[in-house]
Amino acid sequence: MSVTPSQFDLLSKLVDVTTLRHKVLAQNVANVNTPGYRKLSVSFDETLAAQLDHNGDKRIYALKPELVEDNSSPDRIDGNNVDIDNEMMRLNKNTLLNNTFLQIISTKAAMMRRAVGGQ
Repeated sequence: MSVTPSQFDLLSKLVDVTTLRHKVLAQNVANVNTPGYRKLSVSFDETLAAQLDHNGDKRIYALKPELVEDNSSPDRIDGNNVDIDNEMMRLNKNTLLNNTFLQIISTKAAMMRRAVGGQ
């Protein structure tokens, strides 16, 4: 599997999104007991998939993640809708994705360095 510069751009964008998502999830966890707090999520994956299906990777650079209020969980009596178990699961998944993207970048960059160095 080779990685072209545009694939590096895509991986870089995905790392940026997972970093933003981590901050948002951490904010949700920090506000688990704040009355009236509405959890947030990062909308990007569906937009990226649609862009790749229609235009390939030509306009990935212009894609921006969006913060949206997530109403998928029911409200508690205090108006807060953060489910700590769900947020921790999402946080762990996001951490694994981020580490995977970084590992792919690191491995491919090392392969390119070895190829350029003639090893």
